[in-house]
Amino acid sequence: MTAYRVAAGYSLLALAKNRLALILLAVFVPLWITVAKTVATPDLFPFRLRATGQVLHAGGDKITMISGSLNAVSLLVGFWMFSAARRTGAFDRRLTAAGYPRCALLAAKLTALLVTAVLVSAYAVAWMLLYWTPRQPGLLVLAVLATSLIYGAMGLFLSLFLPGEVEGMVALIMTSIIDLAPQNPVAATTANSPLVTWLPSYGSLQTALQAGFTDELTLTPLANSLAWLAALSLVALIAFIRRTRVHRAPPTGGPPLTDGGPVDPSS
Repeated sequence: MTAYRVAAGYSLLALAKNRLALILLAVFVPLWITVAKTVATPDLFPFRLRATGQVLHAGGDKITMISGSLNAVSLLVGFWMFSAARRTGAFDRRLTAAGYPRCALLAAKLTALLVTAVLVSAYAVAWMLLYWTPRQPGLLVLAVLATSLIYGAMGLFLSLFLPGEVEGMVALIMTSIIDLAPQNPVAATTANSPLVTWLPSYGSLQTALQAGFTDELTLTPLANSLAWLAALSLVALIAFIRRTRVHRAPPTGGPPLTDGGPVDPSS
């Protein structure tokens, strides 16, 4: 437990030291939501909510504000976790080589992800509440949190495969555009296509629209979010374990050993 507390403390401290992420949180999130509210048309748009099958009519500004907030938190949390993981990657490998428990490091990263996602989601929803009162604010927080967790896990996942922060940010931006743009009922004619159900933020956007404009409570779309979160987290955890495998001294005349046994020296 002590190892976990120390690792979690340092993980949160690393996040708090990321000044760029803090500036983006303070400026980018409220700016995006404000622009969506003030620039988009308030005219009512009819759209079908796939989660319940209902045809709803909602202001374009409110729909755009929901979509924009999901876009903002996904980029911010994804970049924040990617940056922190890239900066601590070499240190993590040295810690595990020195005998520090990998389980403690993994639990600390998941704790940092959860704390970051909760804070960013609450902040984004608080800004939306300044302009508009959704039917179900609590459900809206849950929807935004789901996207934050998915993209945070994606940031951890990408940090293990991409060489730098620029590449990570570009990958997150392009993924977010491909994910959310086709789902926006105002801007996209593809919003009713069955293919959107496979996108990472499908469950979050459907739940957010439901929270904003109905009194229904259907959590089924969030199963999509949970599936994406579980898949990305699993791959990231497996990759982290492989990257931090400790090479032990080989027996006399034998090949090098890892946690999993002998390996080919040429690999």
